[in-house]
Amino acid sequence: MATLPNPNPSKELQQGRWYRWLFWGIVALFFLYEFFIRVTPNVILPQLQEDLGGTPGSTATAMSTYLWIYAPMQLVVGLLLDKWGSKFIVSTAAMVCGVGCIIFSYAPDLVSAGLGRGLIGMGSAFAFVGAIYIATVWFPPKQLGMIAGITTAVGMIGEVIGQVPVADLVKEYTWRDVVLWSGVVGIGIGIFMMVVIPRRPSWFDERFKHDSTAKESPIRKLGMIFRNPQIWIIGSLSAILYLPLSVIAALWGTTYLEKTMDIGVKDASLCMSVLAIGWLIGCPLFGKTSDKYQNRKIPLLIGSIGGFITMSLFLLAEDMSLTTMLVLMFVMGFVTSSQTLAFAFAIEINPRSMAATAVSACNFLTMLAAAALQNAVGYILDAISSPGSGTKTSDSSVPYSDVTASDFMWAIAVMPALFVVSIFLCLLLKETHDQKSEDDDGQPAVRLH
Repeated sequence: MATLPNPNPSKELQQGRWYRWLFWGIVALFFLYEFFIRVTPNVILPQLQEDLGGTPGSTATAMSTYLWIYAPMQLVVGLLLDKWGSKFIVSTAAMVCGVGCIIFSYAPDLVSAGLGRGLIGMGSAFAFVGAIYIATVWFPPKQLGMIAGITTAVGMIGEVIGQVPVADLVKEYTWRDVVLWSGVVGIGIGIFMMVVIPRRPSWFDERFKHDSTAKESPIRKLGMIFRNPQIWIIGSLSAILYLPLSVIAALWGTTYLEKTMDIGVKDASLCMSVLAIGWLIGCPLFGKTSDKYQNRKIPLLIGSIGGFITMSLFLLAEDMSLTTMLVLMFVMGFVTSSQTLAFAFAIEINPRSMAATAVSACNFLTMLAAAALQNAVGYILDAISSPGSGTKTSDSSVPYSDVTASDFMWAIAVMPALFVVSIFLCLLLKETHDQKSEDDDGQPAVRLH
């Protein structure tokens, strides 16, 4: 039985009622929190190197442990949610995030910091997929694109809070204090979800009793999803559209703008916040528009073209004013926010009984690419940076103070090229939304054309 009061205790809570927003909103709050702790290293990067030591490459390796754990966990997350539901799994995940933050806050070196970030990544892996899974249970299928967009927008609030406010808090206290109290908040969110979220209703499982895919083993389910060429296309496209957030906003953007534009951490963090605000506005707008006009492909193409243009201009940051950069970051965030439709697309090309697994498979490919690019930027900086005068020395420890604006521009120059790839990937997609109809069980019957 549900944990909320029910006027008719002989019946379970039903789909489409007011409380669906409450259940989804609690898990979306977890996603907001997860995004906040994900991007915190972007603001405290110089302090991390000062306290823990290391080069840009080694620091990136420690911080990207989050993503290296997060990405493969996606393959487990979907299977667990499809099998057991969200109540205990998602709430426990939030507590794991909190414990990871606490370990990170006390880290004496990069190895310990990497361990804490790895635990954060493990727990965070359940946040977005958990929110989307809640939507598949309690919301009608026709609202899926809108909910995917709103969920991502909620995460962007965490991105905004994790930029300028964190920069102010670090000045007032220390980065360790900020991360420590973030951990306490995570544990509190986990307990809150444990109390409020109901168990998965029996009528949801009943819908799939005649669906042979619901009885398949986890390995076979993953095999079915990854044998579909479209999941590789949409996963790769999702990964590229997500680069402004996963590489720029989450780790390297603030330091890049400090170097190229000669501005302070607060102004650079403000630019990252504006990027997130672009996503916050764009995600629900793209989601609702896609649902209304029954088209996923065109918004994704708009995002790819817009991403190429804005990322190319981002390389010219050295010649821009702060106002121009703020406008550019907003536009970049807005156009690439169409990425959120990739998850609705992934659900629509697979059986509904594997909704969470399909979303997590797409997110796996997205975050795997993010981890690789975060590391790549760091090691490119190690390779081309040189202390002081610009001449390479035998000292392999390259402090951030010796990384030049030119070094940073070369390190992220690959990103506009990847957006060219995403444009061609859009052309290979087979539209789904305009061919979707409801079958007898209320599940979308998808026909590709």
